[in-house]
Amino acid sequence: MILLRQPLALLLVLPLLVGAWRVVYRWGIPASRPSGTLARVSAHWLPVLLALALGLAAAGPEWRSPVRGAAPVVDFAVVLDGSSSMRILDRPEEDRWQAARRLLAQFIQRRPDDRFALVLFSAHPVTLSPLTADHSRLLRLLARLDLDSRDDGTAIGSALMTAVRRLEDSPARSRVILLLTDGVQNRGRVLPAEAAAEAARRGIRIHAVAMGSDGESLVPLEGGGFARLRVAVDHTTLQEVARLTGGEAFSAEDPGGLARSLAAVDRLEKTQLPVDPPTEGRPLASWFLLLALLLALPLAVDLAFKRGRPRPAWVEP
Repeated sequence: MILLRQPLALLLVLPLLVGAWRVVYRWGIPASRPSGTLARVSAHWLPVLLALALGLAAAGPEWRSPVRGAAPVVDFAVVLDGSSSMRILDRPEEDRWQAARRLLAQFIQRRPDDRFALVLFSAHPVTLSPLTADHSRLLRLLARLDLDSRDDGTAIGSALMTAVRRLEDSPARSRVILLLTDGVQNRGRVLPAEAAAEAARRGIRIHAVAMGSDGESLVPLEGGGFARLRVAVDHTTLQEVARLTGGEAFSAEDPGGLARSLAAVDRLEKTQLPVDPPTEGRPLASWFLLLALLLALPLAVDLAFKRGRPRPAWVEP
């Protein structure tokens, strides 16, 4: 089944087709008007087909196919805190960032039939992956992911709203946002409670995991050594966000606590609900652009042949 991501772009096709049909292309510059059938047909239809191919490419066609022939039980949107405080060492062997990525990878591997989206946030949320059943790609993405402290901050509400947008068109009847953060909102215009209310309206649950404790912790410095940093965790807000959506809030002071929290979420989301078969899209725009290139090639060659030639008498001024 073919769907269009930008169907309104088809409105551009009509004027393109009308213009291409009215301006008849003339092959070569013979002394007399060409009368061959091929010349007449191609002069009319080649520009029209070129305009149609470009218009369809702009509409973003996709071939939708079922995901592995089975519907997932749950669609997840993982919302991962990427602020600089995630470099805090709760244990000497790894920081919060490394622990979160490692344990998220294990969580994904335990749920092979589910789909996942990944949203990373600091001062602003970024969708790193839309909903996908390609777990291998998702795990490679997690492994390569790194922190960027240039845009630091904690915009929990905006990140949750982005996750809601990733799940709102999901066909699954069980949709879950998994929020992992170690801070208090200090950036963004959307409050966490506002995003939670929107999630509740759309039937999306939020499970929130508060990482770390409120005391002082060690942060490794780039030039070597450590600094002490105090980061407050807003347990009250995370509990409220989970309560509003029918989810659960967990507290994880170290990687062991995070592992137990994710295991609890894994047990909570084992519901065997019937769901509509999901599909994944394969973009087709590149094929229409290739067709347009092939159609434009003879036109370009013919135009190059005409350069510098006088206009024949039979061509209307």
